[in-house]
Amino acid sequence: MILRFLLIALVLVFVDIYAFRGLRQLFAHNRLTPFRKLVLKSYWLLDLALVAFAFFWVLFVHSSGVEDYVKYRRFYVLIGAFLLVIIPKVSFFFFVFLNDFRLLGGRVFDKVLPYRAGFLRPLKNMRLGLLFPVLGLVFATYMFSVTVYSFSFGRLNFQVEEVEIWYDDLPASFDGYRLVQFSDAHLGSFTREEKVARGLEVINSLKPDLILFTGDLVNNGALEAEKFIPVFRNLQAPDGIFSILGNHDIGDYRSWGTIEKKEPDTQRLLEVQAQMGFRVLLNEHVFIRQGNDSIMLAGVENWGIPPFGQHGDLQKTLGDNAGFPFKILLSHDPSHWRQEIIPNTDVNLTLSGHTHGMQFGISNQLINWSPVQYKYNEWAGLYSEGDQKLYVNRGFGFLSIPGRVGMPPEISLIVLRKSSKPVL
Repeated sequence: MILRFLLIALVLVFVDIYAFRGLRQLFAHNRLTPFRKLVLKSYWLLDLALVAFAFFWVLFVHSSGVEDYVKYRRFYVLIGAFLLVIIPKVSFFFFVFLNDFRLLGGRVFDKVLPYRAGFLRPLKNMRLGLLFPVLGLVFATYMFSVTVYSFSFGRLNFQVEEVEIWYDDLPASFDGYRLVQFSDAHLGSFTREEKVARGLEVINSLKPDLILFTGDLVNNGALEAEKFIPVFRNLQAPDGIFSILGNHDIGDYRSWGTIEKKEPDTQRLLEVQAQMGFRVLLNEHVFIRQGNDSIMLAGVENWGIPPFGQHGDLQKTLGDNAGFPFKILLSHDPSHWRQEIIPNTDVNLTLSGHTHGMQFGISNQLINWSPVQYKYNEWAGLYSEGDQKLYVNRGFGFLSIPGRVGMPPEISLIVLRKSSKPVL
């Protein structure tokens, strides 16, 4: 852990120095010389201000007489301040590096192919010296603006993702059935109930037949959720509101002093969820009926690849009804799908969360990218393997980072359709 921290610190110092070098080159231009001293001094003063802020903020948080989960949330401010500084610098660094790579490439070609590199001369003769640093400065400014927006408003910009999923074996009465899924609320990260209520109003506006929550209601403990009971009571769905527990709900991220204190808190969280209107599925299943037809709704306890716990028990969850024709499974961690669900069951649709889309990336109709995809093969959206499907919700709330940079909170509207999807 310490070695990893030191490695990250060294990389960031390297980026900082390298970006400063690019900034110094940019402002060496005659027209920019009057601003040179101001800009270069401000660059390092910003780093010093960040270090000073971090020192005093840590003292403030530790000395404040508030609940632990509030202290935890206040550290988000420090992380946010750090990201507001580092994201623009990394953005600028990328363009400075590209410029140096261009210059190095030109020199290599001159030495290796002095007579055959004529096609490169037009590129070399172009006045590109300031182009990449200027583009870098523009892009860094843009990323700073995006980050400010994400921390201020983007984390509450709830996006509805609607998807139709087609099945040959879906009971006819469920054709057009509307499921609304949300996940990873992390209520301890919200300061006021009204912010959460805004997202819950969006859920109700979709007129769901069934509401499903796929885990991580809290960050560390049941106390975080208690003040939100009234707003969750407003959720409405004729066929019920169901949930499961995620890795944060079972208290693995909190020091309890003694192991005996953990179980009562989990029990208290189950009580809070019941007061909110949830039916929590703990390695068990129920049946949802429409007319003469039924589908199974199952919920498994958290199962993840270590270091995450593996509390889920598929055999217990499905029980004697494992062969039921149409099954929907709630499983918090999407890695469970490929590791256990596909090899051992014929569950038609699995709903998961957990990844948050890393709260950082690009999510639109053209590009769907996040660094989290290098850890999780299935991290956001719809996936298929044979007749089995997985939908991963990128999360309702936020954790550690005080916002969502390019990865807005999601409410999923899943419409079940009978028969195969028509070919267009």
